[in-house]
Amino acid sequence: MSSNDGSPMKKLGILAAALLIPVIGYAVVTMFPNSSNQGYAPEQPIPFSHKLHAGQYKMACLYCHGSAEKSAHAGVPSLNVCMNCHKVVKTDSPWIKQITQAYNEGRPIEWVRIHELPDHAHFVHSRHITAGVSCQTCHGPIQEMDRVSQVSPLNMGWCMSCHRGQTTPSNVLRAYHPDLKDPRGHQVASVNCTTCHY
Repeated sequence: MSSNDGSPMKKLGILAAALLIPVIGYAVVTMFPNSSNQGYAPEQPIPFSHKLHAGQYKMACLYCHGSAEKSAHAGVPSLNVCMNCHKVVKTDSPWIKQITQAYNEGRPIEWVRIHELPDHAHFVHSRHITAGVSCQTCHGPIQEMDRVSQVSPLNMGWCMSCHRGQTTPSNVLRAYHPDLKDPRGHQVASVNCTTCHY
């Protein structure tokens, strides 16, 4: 075999690499898609307007999502919470009739999850609420949404920029660094891998 630059074996190797690299690239992109569902706004089985409840009626987020203050998950409210008001409010609405029927049958409404992290990551709502992070910091202007969408990317870079003090809400920065004139860019939460990853 010839060992010069134009050898058939070398040409075959270059051709194989040229064909294999795009195939491998496609496989990687397919196996590890973009981790963000930013913009995702699924239709729910029963339309629920945060604009009406949290916006117009000024209901506190924690009234419906009370577990967010105490646990890792904010949770979807049980129908008991809905029925606290809707036993007497808008009872003639066809949507409320569906909720009432499900409640009476002991059957949950199968809401479509919007904000979801990969299985290898975890987010603890209670820690963030205790630190003074508002729901809107991550969920956007939820009180203005008739139909909820994922506003923030909720990917690792986005979270890390907040932990590092770059995009942290000013009230949280002041609480963690009260003696600094300009606390922007000063770390407020752990950036250790095991803080957010299993």
